[in-house]
Formats: sequence, C-alpha cells, structure tokens
Amino acid sequence: MRVQVHLRAEKLGNITRGGRWLLGKKSSPYATVSLADGSGPSASTAVGAELGKTEVIHSNLSPKWTTIFTLNHDESQSWTPLKITLYDGRTSAKQQQQETNADPNSNDRQSTEEGFMHVHAPPIRMNSIMNVATRIPMPNLYKSNSDPMMGEANVEVGDILKMEGQEMKLELEQGGCCVNVWGSILYVHITESIDSQTSNSRSEQQQQSTTNTETETFHCHIRGLDLENIEKGLLGLGAIDPYFELSKKYNDPQHGISRWTCVYRSEHIPNIINPYWHPFSINLEKICHGNISKELKITVWDSESGVRSDRWIGECTVSVEELMDRVTKCGNAGRDEAICILDEEHQEVGLIVVLKADIVQ
Repeated sequence: MRVQVHLRAEKLGNITRGGRWLLGKKSSPYATVSLADGSGPSASTAVGAELGKTEVIHSNLSPKWTTIFTLNHDESQSWTPLKITLYDGRTSAKQQQQETNADPNSNDRQSTEEGFMHVHAPPIRMNSIMNVATRIPMPNLYKSNSDPMMGEANVEVGDILKMEGQEMKLELEQGGCCVNVWGSILYVHITESIDSQTSNSRSEQQQQSTTNTETETFHCHIRGLDLENIEKGLLGLGAIDPYFELSKKYNDPQHGISRWTCVYRSEHIPNIINPYWHPFSINLEKICHGNISKELKITVWDSESGVRSDRWIGECTVSVEELMDRVTKCGNAGRDEAICILDEEHQEVGLIVVLKADIVQ
C-alpha cells in the first residue's frame, strides 16, 4: 500500500536568536522525515535514510506544511517506523524568496540552543488519537551549522492508519534556552495514497490514456480578479497582499471526522487586488489521490508578513475536474467561466479566473 504523510504543528517553542526579547521575531520551522530503522517494506533502504523535508515556514510557530511524503507500507507486517525531526530554518525569508524565484513551482513560498529530544517507546496499539512523547534532555544538535533542532519524534505508520481520523497528536516540550513549557504539538496525518473511488471518477478515455497516477501531474495557473480590498491603509491608498492556499478534504465518515489539508500555498503579491500568481504543478496522487472529482478548496488570504496573523478574505470549493472545465475562453479577465470567492455571509468578494488547467504524464 502506498501512503501519504502530512505534517502540521501548533505552539512550537520560539528558539530563534533573540526571539524571546525582540518583539515579533519568531522561529521558522521545517521538518525532515526519515526511516527510523531498516524493518518493514523499506528494509532495503539504509537506516536513517531521509525521505525528504518540508518547506520552511517563516516566522510561524503553528506551521501547516504543504509538503506531502509518499512511501510504501506493507499491511501484512504493519511496521513502518518513521522519525520526524523539526528544525529552525536560519535562512531569511528574503534569501529564500530569491532562491525560489528561479523555481515558480516551489512550495517554499511562505509569508509567513539547547533543546529537548522527544522519542517514543515501542509502538503501542491504541484507539485514542493522543500519544504523548517521552521527554529526555538532549545536547545542542543541529541539522547544519545554522539550523538548530526544535524537537524529534518517532511514529509508526500502521498505528496511525488504524486510528480515528488517521492522525496522531504528539505533545512536544518546547525547545529553546531556559524554556520548558509543555504544550508544543505535532500532528502526523497518514492516509492511503490512492482513492478507492478513482476508477469511478474518470472517463474511460482518461483511464486508458493515463493509467499511472504516480506519474501524472496537474498543471494549473489561476489569477484573482476584483478581490475585496480589506486593507485600504492610510488615506485609502493601500491594498491587500493576496495569496491563496489549495486544500483537499479528508473524510472519515465512520467516526464523523472531516478536515482540510493544505497541499499548495502560493507566493503573496503586495498591494494588488487583481493578482497573477505563479503557475504551479502538483502530482495528481498528492493533490486528490488520483480522484479528479475529489473536493478541493481555494482560500484567499491577505498576507501580514508575520507581523500579525494573515487575514482571511474568502474561499470557494472546486475539484481538479472543475478547474479543467472552467479554463477561461474569454481572455485573462473573462468572467463567464470564473469561480466566485465567497465570504462568511456567502457574499461575493472576488473571482478566480482559471488561465490553465490540465493533466500530463
């Protein structure tokens, strides 16, 4: 079975240099995922082999990473241990933006020491979604010379797949000098990678022409049109700094659990109500588990660049299938196929114009 691993965290310890004394200065967390040992279906992979790392989310102690990790899990063995390590990225947002400008498809576009190591005892079968990590002191470890560790935890794929909502909640001790506050939380969500309804959601022609969702990629380019300006600034001359998030919906009807998982976050564009965001590409398996009719959501935000919380403007529900059907036929300001962005009162606060949307091998 192929599975997907998605991570988010809340209330992480602020271990950035001067972060406890300089107002507004916060850590910029990212996570790495690696095999905890050589057992299970990945036994041929070296112990400690890194499966990848998330993007850095700057100045944010409650990050929702968009990076999704895929790996094989042997259901018969039900034993695929993973090690998740959090670091404080010391590359500035400006430096990282310069690096990612060369790659418009990068997900590293976020606007946004002594520590403790957190490890688990051997996996325990449990029905609760809460699992508390054992806290033990650790030396001052670094991913590199510049990125200090914020915490570490071991999880087991089979345990999480059997939990309600397929998500494990790990309480971590906050890192940082002279800070021992229990309350930092890491969420690890693991689910089957291919939707069982995939074959029912695609036309016969599509199934014949694209049979391997692992190699299919969804390419998309959207823009905002007439977004509501909720930040007029001094003398009414300011404008919003909009970006969007694309999320997929997870449902566990047996336990009444539903949540949204962010799979892409665009760059923010300053002072504009008609933004052209960069085109993006996402593996079809990761964005919708191969099911092009799966419910997705586009949420538009006004970036506050870490000074305060970003402000929600509005959202709309879509699917890969709908985005492909809504490609504009009347130019980049065409309104006939545009998708309405709605606020909490279901009033229109702007439009999403789909400039391009297709699936390629």
